[in-house]
Amino acid sequence: MDVKILNLKEKLFDGEAIKVVLPAVGGEMCILPHHISLITALVPGTIRIFRAISDRVVSIKVTGGVCSFSNNSAVFILQ
Repeated sequence: MDVKILNLKEKLFDGEAIKVVLPAVGGEMCILPHHISLITALVPGTIRIFRAISDRVVSIKVTGGVCSFSNNSAVFILQ
């Protein structure tokens, strides 16, 4: 799935992932490819992006924002 993480100043991440774990309002949430469409608010915590190309996990600390997932594409807009 395609993942983009943006804030007002820059693009923090743009790439493919096999799984994304995020700090949502209702608790930690995992998004896998072909997940149902959703929009959720983010709470302070860490977004973890599991890459398909390597065993490396990309971690990005967040203080809040929003995540939208649709058509196998996740877009995060951070505060």
